[in-house]
Amino acid sequence: MLEQLSIHAFLEKYQIKNEMGDVLDFRNHPFLWDIYKDFSPKLCVRKAAQVGMTTCEILKLFWGIKNKKLDAIYILPTDDDVRKMVASKVNRFIAQNPILQEWTKDKDSIEQKQIGNNFINFRGSWSQKTAIMITSDWNLIDEIDSSKQDVIDMYSARLQHSGKKWEHIFSHPSASGFGIDRYWQKSDQKYWLIKCDKEHEQYLSWPESINQEKEIYQCKVCGMELSDNNRRRGRWARKKGYENAEYSGYWISLLMCPWVSAKEILGYNKDKTEEYFYNKVLGLPFVGGGNKLIWEDFAKN
Repeated sequence: MLEQLSIHAFLEKYQIKNEMGDVLDFRNHPFLWDIYKDFSPKLCVRKAAQVGMTTCEILKLFWGIKNKKLDAIYILPTDDDVRKMVASKVNRFIAQNPILQEWTKDKDSIEQKQIGNNFINFRGSWSQKTAIMITSDWNLIDEIDSSKQDVIDMYSARLQHSGKKWEHIFSHPSASGFGIDRYWQKSDQKYWLIKCDKEHEQYLSWPESINQEKEIYQCKVCGMELSDNNRRRGRWARKKGYENAEYSGYWISLLMCPWVSAKEILGYNKDKTEEYFYNKVLGLPFVGGGNKLIWEDFAKN
């Protein structure tokens, strides 16, 4: 059946809802369409905050476990994060979707869900003990920059006996060369390309893509205003020369999100710290001036 081969056919057939009970709609998240169907063994997403990636990976997780017969570990920074996320998001997904209730009827706890003969284990990254108790075919690491890095490496070791060894990592970044940015550097570095009405193709960047006086998005080539629909109609393109990279990589910033206006971006830039603006709005690593010590240098010492 098509829904066993295509996650988008599955989402459509069962009218899958989010945790709020709304049927998934890609109109404001067109950049997630390709990420939903990307089941590359190695995948990373360097992203801004609140762009829909946790929803994406949870649904990919359930569909992938069911149809690809994998055991998985979903890793969050702390055990408290696990309890909050499973209770407030994962369990609400299940409650809103009868097909997910059917899939998880044999075993459904905070730390473990069973789908057929396979299991999803939800774990935090601050306990070495939890990282050595289970094997895995597929690790999904949520907010790796806030996680304990040596324990993340231990979770990676749990893939050694698998024939799959899948690893999907997604997070807003912190410092250059650390956490998600380290994996992004090993990826094919895909950018979301959009066109203005004069067909100039580009990716959105700060500050060139915003006219600060008019508070609008603008074409970096001709200065024409970019509408919300211009930003919706895009395509992912990998960086030239990176076709054979280890990871399938995506970069998502709030500039790509049709529901976020240029005025809001300017407000974030004015009201938030520079570090917050780069990490959680632009989805870029940040290294401040002066004597700021970046994580990569700290780790080396």
